[in-house]
Amino acid sequence: MKKITLFFAFILLSFQSNAQIAPGSVAPDFTATDINGVSHHLADYLAAGKTVIIDVSATWCGPCWNFHNSGALEDLYAAYGVEGSGEVVILFIEGDATTTNDDLNGTGTNTQGNWVAGTPYPIIDGSNIGSLYQITYFPTVFRICPNGLVTEMAGRTASSIRTDVNTNCGALTGVQNNVGAVDNTNSFCSTTGASIAKMRNYGENTITAATLNLKENGTVVATKNYTGSMPRFSTRPVTFDSYVYNPTADYTVEVVTVNSNPLFNPTISTAEMGVAVAAQATADVVVKVYTDYYPTEISWNIKNSAGTIVASGGPYVGNANGGGADANTTKIHNVTLPAGICYSINLLDSYGDGWGLGATPHGIEVFDNTNTSIYNKSVGSFGAALALPNALSTTLLAINNFEASDVKLFPNPSTGVISINTTTPVAVSIIDVTGKVVFVATNVTKDKNIDLSGLQKGMYLAKISSENATTTEKIILN
Repeated sequence: MKKITLFFAFILLSFQSNAQIAPGSVAPDFTATDINGVSHHLADYLAAGKTVIIDVSATWCGPCWNFHNSGALEDLYAAYGVEGSGEVVILFIEGDATTTNDDLNGTGTNTQGNWVAGTPYPIIDGSNIGSLYQITYFPTVFRICPNGLVTEMAGRTASSIRTDVNTNCGALTGVQNNVGAVDNTNSFCSTTGASIAKMRNYGENTITAATLNLKENGTVVATKNYTGSMPRFSTRPVTFDSYVYNPTADYTVEVVTVNSNPLFNPTISTAEMGVAVAAQATADVVVKVYTDYYPTEISWNIKNSAGTIVASGGPYVGNANGGGADANTTKIHNVTLPAGICYSINLLDSYGDGWGLGATPHGIEVFDNTNTSIYNKSVGSFGAALALPNALSTTLLAINNFEASDVKLFPNPSTGVISINTTTPVAVSIIDVTGKVVFVATNVTKDKNIDLSGLQKGMYLAKISSENATTTEKIILN
């Protein structure tokens, strides 16, 4: 049993002398200021004909965190809040008086994660509101109809909450053609890949066609059309054609039209398109696992591109109720990775709430054979499993299909401007000692110089790729 459950029981007992506010009661009025300094008066919202939904939670509460991350209230806000039809007001109420701003932002010691990032609706640090509504547990979600009557809601999905409001407060109208782009990160073994964008329908009509643009540093570099069926509160992926990405550039995806119409709310049509390239690993690496307070629930594995586990660890030594020899510590594993392959890392938690409890950092870090950190992932309450695809690659150091006389960078060492001896056009990626790609050039020939004078002095790896072959060469910038 996790600490969260013990906290939950404590809160339940601490409120047991007060009964939960009766369904259909007149909602106690309140005025409160959110964390951005905006005032909210319940009576004003009701007088304007709004339905108000309040989520009373606590930053340390696991079930609260799971509901928060389900996206149900974000969906309702986009569909019926100010981003949509404006019929519903949604307020997050932090109900524990001991909570700090650091806890809300995920940097405190009594929190499941960052509750502020990505939350579009107001957040109010207001334990007094929880007391007004006589809550007996977290989370408690209330529906307050325009007639001022309050009832706790059992539904925990956007669709079920919408149905509840329609049944008890009057039918929500919504809007048409209300589609948003969704932040998404693509992980590739190299700088070339086919990115997957995601869009979500917050409107009342089913989307059967859409046009999306891929932008690099604000400039459109690709367009893709979608055809299919995307009902309300559903997400659809759209795969762009293969493209050579610059890992130092910023990529966004923009939904341009839906069903041949402009979008209802263009402000939600653009999202980040993250592009991550696998960290270059040596054959022998060291994996460090930073455990939380419940090491007996923690395990991990590394899989090759065929899905075969090549390394694993955990569960670790600890007590059933937390703590123990391996709690909040570092576990070290020596791992050999077969050459020429891309690898995924998978983090697992048997209880289903991730690695988030305890004052120490939690996550996984990989070091190469020079004791240089090449991959680092900090985690919190990610649930039962967290997949990190294409996290590591040994391809750069293993594939060497060029003849030695076919390709060469010179001068080496260099003061910044280098040339390449090659009989065919190649792509060149410059990788620093941390595994980060810091420079990319495509269609490089022997007559084209490469200017690296903007990079810091030191040693780098140069990945040189033709259509059918790849090699790696060390270069030094003086």
